[in-house]
Amino acid sequence: MTIIKRLVSNHVLAAFAVALLVLAMGGTWHVASAAPPATDTAFAQAHPQPDPAHVPKTAHKELTGKLNLNVATEDQLMLLPKVGPAKAERIVTWRKKNGGFKRVADLRRVKGFGYKTFKRLEPYLDIKGDTTLAAK
Repeated sequence: MTIIKRLVSNHVLAAFAVALLVLAMGGTWHVASAAPPATDTAFAQAHPQPDPAHVPKTAHKELTGKLNLNVATEDQLMLLPKVGPAKAERIVTWRKKNGGFKRVADLRRVKGFGYKTFKRLEPYLDIKGDTTLAAK
């Protein structure tokens, strides 16, 4: 008999908790929907959303030309995507310490230039000739 009393009291407590929840919500109950909420057409026309297919993935400028790692200044190095003042300074310091770059892939020996970063920059890098890198 005590098991039945416990089950009944648990159900009563659960029902009471649901009733308190409904009262806390102001006496209303909303069923969730998978459909997107309706939008105000005037607002949508005044604030158009960009088409994701036409939004560029990166914010850097298109570059043309080559950058000579052995003679480039810090300002020229900062033209490269994802290269700021700290990385440019590391390149110049490494170049002075090691007598220059023997090959473009030596850039990977500089802290902050892993495989992915190197592969992104490789088309713009050279170790001889003039620096002709410029933003389009």
